[in-house]
Amino acid sequence: MSRLAYEERIIIVRAGSDDDAIAKVEQYSKDYESDTTEYVGYAMAFHIFDENGPCLGSRTEVFSLIRESALDPNAYLDHFYDTGNEFARTDTED
Repeated sequence: MSRLAYEERIIIVRAGSDDDAIAKVEQYSKDYESDTTEYVGYAMAFHIFDENGPCLGSRTEVFSLIRESALDPNAYLDHFYDTGNEFARTDTED
């Protein structure tokens, strides 16, 4: 079975709400796609409580991890992120 490489990224987004942040991240992710990369459709938002005011610019990447896996994209997300036990705001919520 072939293995796929999955990149996990954390970026800073300035937005008025979690929904707005996720919409921006989804667009950034689609812009990031290339011949060798594809957005798998999973985004998560976390509000940064910055006591000293904004100090990180929008679209600043603060984390990236690339992991090889034999799992297809949906199974990968289910295995590592979307187990149903998370206390997180994601793009799959209504």
